[in-house]
Amino acid sequence: MQDYFATLALANRWANALLYAELAKLSPAQLAQASEANFGSMLAIANHTVLADRAWLCRFTGEGGPVASVDAVPWPDFADLRAAREAGDARMVAFTEGLAPERLAGTLRYRDMKGRDCAEPFLLCLGHFYNHQTFHRGQLHALLGLCGIKAPNLDLIYYHVAQRRASA
Repeated sequence: MQDYFATLALANRWANALLYAELAKLSPAQLAQASEANFGSMLAIANHTVLADRAWLCRFTGEGGPVASVDAVPWPDFADLRAAREAGDARMVAFTEGLAPERLAGTLRYRDMKGRDCAEPFLLCLGHFYNHQTFHRGQLHALLGLCGIKAPNLDLIYYHVAQRRASA
């Protein structure tokens, strides 16, 4: 199971790199353009995912300090946002690759964004961590399409195929 989550971490980094290459084609105005999607713009969705990842990684590791809000836009500049995304993805890979398999059967105790104490199965929380990324990448993928950009397929199976081809 730990190998599966390590694969998800690597696939997550791969998909984010492809997605951000497409987002880089947009102007700052396009990135920040108001929409009815979650968080109000592509820029805000992308900031949200970085913040949410930081919050979960802090819960998992106890490192990095708590995140006060996942609704902020601390990286209005795309280059800064991309750097934060890449750093977060590297941290995710390192965390997941170093994860002790026995931890997957445990309970994660943490405080949610409203300050409430929570205790949930660690495995469920880790699954949510990667599912959350997939959900918001899908939103950004669709919004890119509305801007006339056909982003590449980002599904897990495409990562697997790309890795197999790269090693052939």
